[in-house]
Amino acid sequence: MKSRILLAVPVVVTTLIVSTNFSTAVAGSNTVTVFAASSLTKAFNALGARFQAAHAGVTIRFSYGSSTTLATQISAGAPADLFVSADIASMSSVVSEVPNPINYVVNQVVLALPKTSKINKISDLNSGAKWLQCSHTVPCGIAADAALKAEGSVSSSPVSLESTDANATAKLLAGAVDAAIIYKTDVVANPIKLKAIFFSNTAAASTQYQLGISNLSLNTKNHWSDTFLRYLTGFDAKKFLAASGFTISQ
Repeated sequence: MKSRILLAVPVVVTTLIVSTNFSTAVAGSNTVTVFAASSLTKAFNALGARFQAAHAGVTIRFSYGSSTTLATQISAGAPADLFVSADIASMSSVVSEVPNPINYVVNQVVLALPKTSKINKISDLNSGAKWLQCSHTVPCGIAADAALKAEGSVSSSPVSLESTDANATAKLLAGAVDAAIIYKTDVVANPIKLKAIFFSNTAAASTQYQLGISNLSLNTKNHWSDTFLRYLTGFDAKKFLAASGFTISQ
């Protein structure tokens, strides 16, 4: 099957809200602390800003990072009200803290390139190109490994393995490498600078995001957590996420 080139469509994003590290987030009846995969940063900042504008006095705090790292922090007692993982495995590792998660959205890795790149197909990575991907232990890296294995045409090795999708995307945008295996949503978010080639096996390249509310939030009866969860799974948020390049699970 021939690789397909993605023409990224610009996405209109509202004013961003400030993300905070989990250690500085203070739990409160009008505060919702969300731990989310770094690939959701731009979309969730916009959705959080919209929610806050419609609910005066409510604060949505985000802590972004690798899903595996965030899951480890939650297991160690970090105060998350909601957790949005970029894969099922990371969510499953905190089932005691975040029970009954739901399938949320699907993302897929692609070979992302500068708009001016001469690379035309996945196998061109074998022709001296400097490329990188996420670490083998985080969702974007796990999906990259599966996509490359299914493609079967790449014999070269990445010049680095990044701890998060955000790091990998930043290095590509900075011109540190010729190509990067990152999420489709990263290309959609950077339509002027990036283009993408899809892997032939879409299923292998895809990862299922899950969303869940924590026992901590349930026990403290923070009703704003449930309200924000319902907003994130509502029509407007789903429409925005679809425009950002995600595939809606439900």
